Amino acid sequence: MSVFSNSCINHPHRHTLQRWGILIVLLAVAGQSNTIHAQSDQDGGAWFSVNTQGVLGNRCEHKPGLRWWFDGHLRYRDDSGGYNQSIIRPALGYAINSNTALWWGYAWINELPASGAPSFNENRMWEQLTWSGKCSAASILSRTRLEQRFVETGDDTGWRFRQLLKVDRPLDFQPRLSLVAWDETFFDLNATDWGQQDSFSQNRLFVGLGWKCSGKNKPKIEVGYLNQFLRRQSADDQSNHIASLNWFWTF
Repeated sequence: MSVFSNSCINHPHRHTLQRWGILIVLLAVAGQSNTIHAQSDQDGGAWFSVNTQGVLGNRCEHKPGLRWWFDGHLRYRDDSGGYNQSIIRPALGYAINSNTALWWGYAWINELPASGAPSFNENRMWEQLTWSGKCSAASILSRTRLEQRFVETGDDTGWRFRQLLKVDRPLDFQPRLSLVAWDETFFDLNATDWGQQDSFSQNRLFVGLGWKCSGKNKPKIEVGYLNQFLRRQSADDQSNHIASLNWFWTF
């Protein structure tokens, strides 16, 4: 892609530099994990998701036009006694070109807090910009999302900004297997009467493996470790260690 044409040039030491870059990132993550462990509460859990999207109408997927999106999630945490959260999230979008799309969607969330408080429902409207491309053999995804949150325990609308960057690098010895890493940062843009604060609120860091299955709808599974760091105003920060399993289909 032309966006990376200057930064991803061929170089005799490129692969060595990439390996050192990966090592530095892993060491930085390990150091961050030690810091989080010393300064925050800890919990474990498991998250499962199904993610699909496709073209509306009889149209090539690489051409501009309408798209649809759906993802569903089921999440468990030890401190909540098992079930913690479920999400249903449909959307419609418009692909500007083969790399860029705009989205508008809705989300329904049911949550059982780990604090022992009663379960509650949340409704969200959300807008999103996605961009995808390649740098050498790696696939790059950027996802920028703005959310409007309506929680039944309060009257205020919570505005939240989320930014995700994902890298997927197939392995040379088995192209269907890939290394996957992504990071998503959350910023609350205002304070609400149900507890949202106007500041950085959480970060999610995932590292794992992806496997491309056979099939016309491009099924893929990604499994790995997810660290969810939650910044809390009136208590110690929270670090959740999550086993993450995700399915993807493209239609």
